Amino acid sequence: YFKGYSDWSLDLYDRKIEDLTGYELEEFLDRKVKWLDIVYEKDEEIAREAVKQALKRDKYYFAEYRIVKKSGDLAWIKIRGFITTDSNGNFLSVRGVLNDVTLEKYGQLTFESETGGLAWTNSLKDGLYIISKDHRIVFMNQTLIDLVGDHIGEICYESLFNRQTPCPWSVMDKFAEEDVCYLQEYNLPQSRKIFQVRSIPIKLEDGSIGKLGHLKDITETRKLELEVEEFAGRQRAVDDAANKAQLGIFILQDHEGIEARFRYANDAFSTITGYESIELLNKGWADLVHPENLQETMERYQLRQKGETLDQAYEIEMFRKDGMPITGHGSFALSTHEGKVATIGFLRDITERKKGEKALWRSQRLASIGRLAAEIAHEMNNPLTSVLTFCKLANSILQQEPFPESRVSELRDYISYLNSETERCANISRNLLDFSRQSEIEIKENDIHEILDKTLTILRHRAGLDEIKIHTDYAAELPFLSCDFKRLQQAFVNVLWNAIEAMPQGGTLSVTTKFNQEMDRIEIQVTDTGLGISEDDMERIFEPFFTTKADGKGVGLGLSVAYGIIRQHQGELHIQSEVGEGTRFTIQLPPGLNTLSLEEQKEDEFVFTTAVHSK
Repeated sequence: YFKGYSDWSLDLYDRKIEDLTGYELEEFLDRKVKWLDIVYEKDEEIAREAVKQALKRDKYYFAEYRIVKKSGDLAWIKIRGFITTDSNGNFLSVRGVLNDVTLEKYGQLTFESETGGLAWTNSLKDGLYIISKDHRIVFMNQTLIDLVGDHIGEICYESLFNRQTPCPWSVMDKFAEEDVCYLQEYNLPQSRKIFQVRSIPIKLEDGSIGKLGHLKDITETRKLELEVEEFAGRQRAVDDAANKAQLGIFILQDHEGIEARFRYANDAFSTITGYESIELLNKGWADLVHPENLQETMERYQLRQKGETLDQAYEIEMFRKDGMPITGHGSFALSTHEGKVATIGFLRDITERKKGEKALWRSQRLASIGRLAAEIAHEMNNPLTSVLTFCKLANSILQQEPFPESRVSELRDYISYLNSETERCANISRNLLDFSRQSEIEIKENDIHEILDKTLTILRHRAGLDEIKIHTDYAAELPFLSCDFKRLQQAFVNVLWNAIEAMPQGGTLSVTTKFNQEMDRIEIQVTDTGLGISEDDMERIFEPFFTTKADGKGVGLGLSVAYGIIRQHQGELHIQSEVGEGTRFTIQLPPGLNTLSLEEQKEDEFVFTTAVHSK
């Protein structure tokens, strides 16, 4: 269906025009192509005259003429419609229907004109042939001859298909019963190509009905269709796998005035966010992301759209449709969508994992506090005993009558001792309280030596009980470390405690620091002279719940939690050990904190979620 105007431009209402002319619908709508541009030059006068005749008569428009398709081929067009005029009878527009009648037009020609006047068909890209009712080939254009050879005068099923009887798909007999066209698809033995064959009845010179055949090579079309089908199959497989793995996949693109608008979202992403896919298509990234994360994520999006390479994986705080906050781990890459630059994103809901991490960290911290409390109770017992003793001595002086002036100096000494021992108790309890105090993750610059010193302070008494000497050798100057003080202290407690327990008969615990220039890392080494670790145990040392201690002496979370915390800080934890000689833990941390890569997050996921799920 179309509406045409006096300048020969067209408004069209479907894409059938593309099959008819080979031109894209948009080329007509954008006025890049007008109808008169494609009318065959020898038929232009026919097209113009049809308009004039319609204006003279009842405004009914009818015309048949040829057009030149985009491929260069000629096609016969039949047009029917009605003309609209202004009050003066001048042409305004025509509304009507366009039909391709090329094959029907051929079918109206007689056998004589076909064989004698169709030399022009030799320039067509498609094959044309005529067969009599006894299946004898009476005409082939040059295109078909070049493809299968010259078989004019031969029986078609014998020469083309190596058969002794008519082909089962032959429609020749049906032409005697009905005047219709047939569209079929098959291969010719002489070619590995796929053809679409259109068959229409044609009246031959002797008055009998033959067949005009039109062969169109659709090999590439079918190949592309197969590739598209295979791609769609692979896409469905990827979508199914992603949905089963609960991996949200989405595409963001600036569209219709909305920056970073959702152009696609799979089922898993819909499940994560609570929005239906169709709802997401009307929303932008800003509608789902927490305000605190919005500016950073949008800046990353804008830079990525410009082609810049970024750290593509990071954690994102978001809101579900129901308003519930969730934490996602997203990774992003530059892509295209409908021919325009876009961002493809992958999101995994890690809300429960983050809760598990926090719960595990707290439980491990409580376990450490429990162990430390018992040791500190012993450590505080000595100064408290001294306090009681000096109180009794001071009280004995104060109860004397008359008050002995000669013992005032002695009383002052007792009070000084009381003050000193009380401060000692306060320091011990303060260190334990600082360690046990719950807090949210807080990343800021810290002095690594301060973290180590505070950790050693709360472990020093425990080491002294087993006659373990603590030796420290700190680098003179180290850059500050961006970290969470409490979490990193927890990691050090776990590593140092492990070293202390490896020396039940006493020994030396050495803590050294340096800056590794080659690796650009702050390096902390914890070395003990203890029992050492066997090769078999070394392979499992960081596994959650792996322990070599007797039942009830440990649950095997200490080193796995330490490993996870250090990896969260973009660091590494290495171990060297020899049975009977001792063990060295080497912790390497970057002076600045960067977002974890996807692979590192996955490894952390193993450390924490394995522990939580096993528990």
